[in-house]
Amino acid sequence: MSFLISLCNFKLLTLQASKQLVEPPIQQSYITLPYIKGITEQLTRILRQHDITVTSKPLQTLQQQFPSPKHRVELSKQTNVVYKIPCGDCNWSYIGETGRAFETRKKEHLRNVKTNANGSNIASHSWKNDHRIDFEKWEIIDKGNHRIRKTLESWHTEKTQDADNNSKPLPKQYIKLTKKRYHR
Repeated sequence: MSFLISLCNFKLLTLQASKQLVEPPIQQSYITLPYIKGITEQLTRILRQHDITVTSKPLQTLQQQFPSPKHRVELSKQTNVVYKIPCGDCNWSYIGETGRAFETRKKEHLRNVKTNANGSNIASHSWKNDHRIDFEKWEIIDKGNHRIRKTLESWHTEKTQDADNNSKPLPKQYIKLTKKRYHR
C-alpha cells in the first residue's frame, strides 16, 4: 500500500515539475477509483492536492451481489433443442431435435423402444441389436429455431462417431468442415 502511495507521489511530483516549465490552462481532471478501505482515502487526499477530482465506485455493484432470481428452465423442459441419447451397450448414439420440451420427446422415444415402433431409429437399433438405450445419459448439445435445429442435427450426427438420426444428411460442402479440428 505504501508503495502505491509513494509511486503516485513520485508521478505527481514529476507532473508538477513539468507543469512549471509550461503552464497550460487549468483543466479539471477526474478519476474514478474502486473503493478499497484504507487505500482509496489516502489516494484521494493526494490526488486532490493536484486538482484531480476523485469519485469512488464499489468493487461489486448491488446487481452483482444480488443477481436477479431469474427462473431457469431445467434442461429436460427446454424447447428448441438438439439432443443426444446414447446406447448403453455400444458407442452408437441417436442425435435428434425437437421444438417441444425435450422430456416430451424423450417419453415418445421410450414408448417407441417399448413397442418397437416402425420408423424409429432408436427402437430399430435397440431391437435389432438387443441393446439397451441409456435414456439417463441424454444431453442437450445445441439450441436453435426450426431451420437451424435441422442443420445442427445433421451437423452433430456427421461429427459424432457412430451417430444416427432421422433427418437428411449434411450437404457435402459442410462435411469437409466436420473433418477439421471440430471433433469432440
